[in-house]
Amino acid sequence: MLLTGLVSLIFAVTASLPAGDWAEYSADIETILTPMDYFDSKEYLVGPGDAIWLTFPGGVPFSGVSEPVSEVVLPVSLGGILTIPGLPQIDTNGMSLYTLQETILTLSARAFRGLIVNSGLARSAYFQIPITGQVVEPGFVTVNGLSRLSEALAFAGGVATTGSSSEIQIITLDGDSTSYNITEFTINGDLNSNPLMQRTTRIHVHAAAATILIEGALSKTSEALPSGYSLTNRVMLEFIPGETAKGAVVRAGGLSESANADECYVSRLNADSVTIMLPFSMYDTAAFVLLQTGDKIVVPSATAYINVTGEVMSTMPVPYSPGMTVSYYLGMAGGFNAYARRDNLKLIQSNGTSTDVELTGIVPIGSTIEVPRIPVKFWEEYLVILTGVATVIIAYQSIFSTN
Repeated sequence: MLLTGLVSLIFAVTASLPAGDWAEYSADIETILTPMDYFDSKEYLVGPGDAIWLTFPGGVPFSGVSEPVSEVVLPVSLGGILTIPGLPQIDTNGMSLYTLQETILTLSARAFRGLIVNSGLARSAYFQIPITGQVVEPGFVTVNGLSRLSEALAFAGGVATTGSSSEIQIITLDGDSTSYNITEFTINGDLNSNPLMQRTTRIHVHAAAATILIEGALSKTSEALPSGYSLTNRVMLEFIPGETAKGAVVRAGGLSESANADECYVSRLNADSVTIMLPFSMYDTAAFVLLQTGDKIVVPSATAYINVTGEVMSTMPVPYSPGMTVSYYLGMAGGFNAYARRDNLKLIQSNGTSTDVELTGIVPIGSTIEVPRIPVKFWEEYLVILTGVATVIIAYQSIFSTN
């Protein structure tokens, strides 16, 4: 009786699979989810359109699969029902993946004594949820059950400068609301502050109660500018009580390569409306400045130089000026000397790459301009030596003939 039921189950499951090579279909299961798709099975809610994999120990007879364990994938219907041939239908609505796995394990063991059927999520279906409030592009975004709050916000353009990242509401159809502080995930990686998305929820971002301003050499750059040109950015952020100036800079994305991390400061109006400056270093872990509403953080740029080497009048570092050409920096170094080869100039960038460059080429920050020497033929070198020797002899004879 057990064997008959098991064979019926195997034939029914095999028949439910799409036509094609079984090995290719089974291998495709592994490419759907990756180790990057970490999630808690107790947190994930199964829903319509999801696909569930099941493993059968001993393999599936007549399937052509030689592995000791065979896998199949079954879809969850639009009504939320998972149908496994040979077992009662399972209503997955409101059910976590963990509960579904336990249910499948219990039902299979009860129907076929000793058969252990493991299961898991093979594919997460896509759905739309609304995002309202202080985001760049309010409206519906398309996510799936593995998408987290941070991804959904990114699909809406991110939290607006006037929005509160520390008070983001996730509201269910029943009206229940939970507040999340997404900055706890952004800075500390706390997944509890970055939940998985569900079909029955919507997101609302409140306006920030107070703001701060950060400007200077931050990490953002403009793709329209030459490589290495750091853009001075200005970012408005929500004021978070108890946050340090260093923490706010990290929250804004960090420093650019041209930043002077040791000479940052906070500009603040005191009680007498006089501007005071509170210096801090991004490298100093002992000293910190606690922020207040309306503070402005300034991250200055460090002085950068372009090295000019080789056959120029004065090999020297020249202060970097954004957007200037090779010709400008050669002029600042006094120009070519008599031995310079002017048609084979080299530009060595900060990452070590070396390329030929014209006088009109734009020089990225941190680069070195190298002017090579013209090749000298061996007879020219001997001619110079002989000329020098002859000059010494003539001078010697002149001195002694005079005496």
